[in-house]
Amino acid sequence: MEGNQPVRFLVILSTDESGDVSASAVTLGRIAPPYYLFKDHGAEVVLATLTGGYPRLPDFRETEPHEKSLRRFFLDRAARDDLADTLAADQIVAEDFDAALCLGFSGALWGNHNNSVATILTTLLETGKPVAVIPGNAVEITPHGAGDGLLIFGDSDNAPITAAHALLAIVNERRNHVA
Repeated sequence: MEGNQPVRFLVILSTDESGDVSASAVTLGRIAPPYYLFKDHGAEVVLATLTGGYPRLPDFRETEPHEKSLRRFFLDRAARDDLADTLAADQIVAEDFDAALCLGFSGALWGNHNNSVATILTTLLETGKPVAVIPGNAVEITPHGAGDGLLIFGDSDNAPITAAHALLAIVNERRNHVA
């Protein structure tokens, strides 16, 4: 990416072939906060699903949104349009993005060679771009899951410093929310 171009984040939401999402893995309450964090830092955000189009979210029609980011989302026509018209995974060119956030995927994400999401993530990682995968219910990353934590993997020479930056940002963010 050139210096004057905005940072571009890809947010991939797990859906099945009908566009349905897992009730606990992908909700508007999990999408809106990172969406606005990226937007508020001047980034472009592209939402994608396996099949494209509108993902049916279990909490979309929540009558009284409690979180600030949810209230903001419901008042933001551009954000609602982004969600209503997600790209299909096969429409994505991984090289166009600086990073990816995947929400709700379960099972062996990289085990299926026909999986377009795996291809996107592999391309991003091979070109040194960060990827965060926040799994659904059926991913076992440790014997007891990640609990309330966040697990970061990396094996490049820059992984230690990149992980240190991410951890510092996470700790600061958590402390700001507690204060």
